[in-house]
Amino acid sequence: MGKGAPLRWLENKLLARHLRGRGVEIGALWRKFPVPSTAKVYYVDRLSKEDLHQHYAEVATAVVRPDLVADAMQLPFAAHSLDFLIASHVLEHLPFPLAALRHWYDVLRPGGVLLLKIPDKRYTFDVRRARTALQRLITEDSGTNNFNKPAHFEDWVENVIGRKRGTIEFRQEVDRLLECDYSIHYHTWIDADVREIVQYTRAVAGLRWEPVVFWDAHIYRKECIVLLRRNSAE
Repeated sequence: MGKGAPLRWLENKLLARHLRGRGVEIGALWRKFPVPSTAKVYYVDRLSKEDLHQHYAEVATAVVRPDLVADAMQLPFAAHSLDFLIASHVLEHLPFPLAALRHWYDVLRPGGVLLLKIPDKRYTFDVRRARTALQRLITEDSGTNNFNKPAHFEDWVENVIGRKRGTIEFRQEVDRLLECDYSIHYHTWIDADVREIVQYTRAVAGLRWEPVVFWDAHIYRKECIVLLRRNSAE
């Protein structure tokens, strides 16, 4: 157990107090967020348990069996039908995070909450990668033709895996990951970037939610934690 484990346990207990009613956790993989016993949570992932084990062959721990296999950006829930939504280390995996935030907002009831945990690149294997600027998200979000998927994979292979551009090994690894549609981090942020994204969704995208919690990344917490509540008056 790491030195920060007691603090993370306490933080999760504080966050869980906001999770009531019926909700979902997207992409729990091998670690469910500890929700209160009175809450009903459905686990959603893009692959079945068997396919998750195959996709993440490097993960030795047993993964959570999803209740529903679905795309995180096309959840099979009616608008305004969920009390909470948990996305821990998910947003950076999605090609279009702004679209995901709009969709998640839509499925939440007025007063519902979105809990996000987003890794800070300074404390992860993304440390060598450039931060994803908000303007790039906006441009890519405006049309699929603006999204260069191979370029994201090339950045990953060069700066995370460590293959040198221009080599056969580099090209082979990019092609392999593209073929299996490996779930890379399409985007990398620090806590200041996450604040900017949240503010953009409120000021420009018209998502009327209020930040309840915003904890910056820390040496023991290598992630930014955000809890947003949808306006209860809607």
